[in-house]
Amino acid sequence: MNSAYALALLLAGLTCQPAYAAPLYKWVDRSGHVTYSSRPPPEGTPAEKVQEPPQPTAEEIRQTGERAKRIEEQAAELEKQRLEQEAREVEEARLRALQSPPPPIVIEKPVYIPQPLYYPPVMKPPRARHADKPPLRRPDGPDRATRDAPF
Repeated sequence: MNSAYALALLLAGLTCQPAYAAPLYKWVDRSGHVTYSSRPPPEGTPAEKVQEPPQPTAEEIRQTGERAKRIEEQAAELEKQRLEQEAREVEEARLRALQSPPPPIVIEKPVYIPQPLYYPPVMKPPRARHADKPPLRRPDGPDRATRDAPF
């Protein structure tokens, strides 16, 4: 809607230009720069007078307004089609998500689960004794002589 108002305001501004607008001159200076000005060029410089374009007629203004209205209607229709297409795509994605199985749960950080420790029994082989030494006697406790003695 704003563009219709802007277009109407632009066209009204173009039609209401004053008829006494100053003439526009165009010339090229010695260094090759093209200059446009409402003041005449310096003496000795060839210049041409730029003709103003004619004002638009009432018919051209009406046609431009109709064209702007058609463009706005077409833009609204295209926007409506785009929104409908997006809604269809969202619905299709939702249905695909419901039909496919859920993705597996992936644990990125390892989880520590304590396990009981198992220590196997350690059996040492008996030490081999030197032939010169007598075999070791294992003490079964106090000697029999001291065991039977009173205190």
